[in-house]
Amino acid sequence: MFPRLTARLRARFKGIVHTSTTRLKLERSDPIPGPQGPQVGYTLEEMTNIGEKVLRDIGLLSGFSRLIFVIGHGSTSMNNPHESAHDCGACGGSRGGPNGRALAQILNEPRVRDALDKRGIHIPLDTHFVGAMHNTSSEQLTLADFDLLPSERRADFEKANRDLETACNRDAHERARRFDSAPLNLTLDGARRHMEGRAEDLSQVRPEWGHATNALCIVARRERTRGLFLDRRAFLNSYDPTQDEENATVLTRTLQAVFPVCGGINLEYYFSHVDNPGYGCGTKLPHNITSLLGVMDGAGSDLRTGLPWQMVEIHEPVRLLFVLETRPEVILGIFDRNPVQARFARNEWIQLALLDPDSPTIRFFKNGSFEVYQPQSATLPRASSSINWYRGWRDHLEFAQIGREASNV
Repeated sequence: MFPRLTARLRARFKGIVHTSTTRLKLERSDPIPGPQGPQVGYTLEEMTNIGEKVLRDIGLLSGFSRLIFVIGHGSTSMNNPHESAHDCGACGGSRGGPNGRALAQILNEPRVRDALDKRGIHIPLDTHFVGAMHNTSSEQLTLADFDLLPSERRADFEKANRDLETACNRDAHERARRFDSAPLNLTLDGARRHMEGRAEDLSQVRPEWGHATNALCIVARRERTRGLFLDRRAFLNSYDPTQDEENATVLTRTLQAVFPVCGGINLEYYFSHVDNPGYGCGTKLPHNITSLLGVMDGAGSDLRTGLPWQMVEIHEPVRLLFVLETRPEVILGIFDRNPVQARFARNEWIQLALLDPDSPTIRFFKNGSFEVYQPQSATLPRASSSINWYRGWRDHLEFAQIGREASNV
């Protein structure tokens, strides 16, 4: 009768009786990796390579703040045989919190920082990385290794934590408008409570929508999309073309991840929507987990594949549109060197457009070449805040500019 209250009491009791502090043991002593004892983990050089790759791929090579949060995502719900479908696709259906915690630990390691400094990446001494996991169902943010936070960073952390909690409340409010059970006049705190209750409700078949409604993946500098309301329809992947190498090494690695992961997620939602009994798995209500491999309808069916209707019913079945901040000759060169990536675009499993790094010009990939795209309108509607734009609406909304300043796109 009171799922949210019960969950909070359970968490409080767990916090009283479970007080042990854990540590990730990342470094291995044996030079040969394996599944046993000292073979598990990474060498110092491997940890340095991981840290360098992540920092270069997201373009974070300078301008480090005093606190940097590395946040993975995952989802929990009380009664959901498809729970892992809401977790991280890039993590094989697992939760990304341990990855965020591990990367923060790697980048806080003084020996890794010394090695990165020799490779041209200087992380200031007063910068501290914090690993965390964002629960996309309940909007709970779980921080790892808080006891290792330097005392001089506590004030910065308290301010950042307040901002993160505000962001979680606003995220809950924007998500709530899509659920019929959530009144459209909810406050921010009311929306957060509503989402917490959904995640803990034994009878809830729609704890969250996951990637439903996604239609875009924008691989660009974040200032190119800052100030835009994208209606929760876009994967946003940071990439700075001005820091990439001549042969676009960083963009190549990025596309090797986002084409199959983000494009594949959208195809999964696409097929599960257009033919849910065939490519999806129908309603989740009679599903039983079978041998930890999949689900069956009750006790008498084959294993069902795809996503249940309760995850895709509001989805628009479209192939994902990738918008890459680069030039045609760069992406065509990547396609020549990586035929697998080229097939995604040339076989039209995804749609592809390029945003010019030095102008607002967009080129659309069609019939093997890039054609300049002519926008239907030269302006976007404006709103003072995202809430003021979507308040009162449940369905898809057109994109808008938020705030007084124009976007750089």
